Amino acid sequence: MFFTPTVSIIALCYNHEKFIEASIQSVLKQSYQAIELIIMDDCSTDDSRNKILAISQKHPSIKIIFNERNLGNCKSFNQALKYAKGKYIIDLATDDILLPERVRKQVEAFENATTDTGVVFSNLDFIDENATYLKTFYKAEQNVPSGDIYEALIRKSFILPSSMMIKKEVFDELKGYDETLAYEDFDFWIRSSRNWKYKYLPEILTQQRIVSGSLSTKFIQKKNHLVPSTVQVCKKILALNRSASENKALVERLHLVLRQCVFSENFDAGNEVIELLQQLNGHNFLTYFFTILNTLKIPINRLYLTYRLCLSIKNRLIKV
Repeated sequence: MFFTPTVSIIALCYNHEKFIEASIQSVLKQSYQAIELIIMDDCSTDDSRNKILAISQKHPSIKIIFNERNLGNCKSFNQALKYAKGKYIIDLATDDILLPERVRKQVEAFENATTDTGVVFSNLDFIDENATYLKTFYKAEQNVPSGDIYEALIRKSFILPSSMMIKKEVFDELKGYDETLAYEDFDFWIRSSRNWKYKYLPEILTQQRIVSGSLSTKFIQKKNHLVPSTVQVCKKILALNRSASENKALVERLHLVLRQCVFSENFDAGNEVIELLQQLNGHNFLTYFFTILNTLKIPINRLYLTYRLCLSIKNRLIKV
């Protein structure tokens, strides 16, 4: 490769003192050299700041930003994005690990792709807090959608942000992440895939760490802020859709989101989902049942959490 475009890696840290050294070392050990590393600490309350300062003393080319107050992922990323000069961007959580060939292989995939390719994503392994392998995300025989995947992403989320490299031009077009939302990935996938193609690489290029209190566990907590953000993205989807098939995919998504609203007792958000289903003529017997639960504001979250805990214990016993 004669031309080596710069890749800006924005490393977002919040209370990752146990993991940040390994994460940053995985960036420094990349086989690809044209990397700009920006570390953004979102006002960590642990020893992350001192860890970052120690790293910067050994590697003064790293740009470091310390937030004076906690801004959350969307705002923090957008602040760091202003300094990024790379053609391509990686949004790295500083508890995850990039395998040595990650950047090189994704850059090569981009440089050999069509100009309307906006995102390259790949397979990954999950690891625990001790870096022990847990499982691989995509199965070897799995047919992972690639290319124009807008409708597929409406129907089901099947990409992990930790595996993505993104063309900077995409962020410029979208004006970064939507800072009004509690989390960024679903909204980014939808808005970017409307106009840009995605390319899948089957290689395992990342290790994503599963830690207690991760984002996925917060979706089921009572009155969490994540589910209402999902509803807001669903409203955007309705405005972006261009076909009956895409609207049908949105109905499928709304069926799932309505259950999330009821189980998390986000009843106001549930009312918005019910209205969307009415607009799309998307109600069925099950959604009418959940509509009743939502309208009556039945406090079901504790029962739902207990059910999930029992199911988790049962699955562990079966494995033993």
